[in-house]
Amino acid sequence: MCLAFPAKIVAINDDHAVVDFGAGVVRDDINISLLESVDVGDYVLIHAGYAIQILDMEEAQRVIKYWKDNLIWKCERCSIAYECPLGSIALQHMGKNTSGLNDG
Repeated sequence: MCLAFPAKIVAINDDHAVVDFGAGVVRDDINISLLESVDVGDYVLIHAGYAIQILDMEEAQRVIKYWKDNLIWKCERCSIAYECPLGSIALQHMGKNTSGLNDG
């Protein structure tokens, strides 16, 4: 199964963009060449390093809510959640350490 995750475009440089997944998770190497027109501030779905679809604000909020609601239960049980961008978001949302180190 393939998954795509929502992110906000924060900067564009030719065919690549800097995107913000939330909770401090930013990637600067997302390929946007598959989309006809994308602007800073747009929400897009990211799969395998590519922006594959532009989301309108309502759809972006719905998808983000879905991932937050469904990631929390899974990520709190995952021993490597801190290595995953979305795991980091879920852990931070739960107020947990996202460095992979024990809080002690």
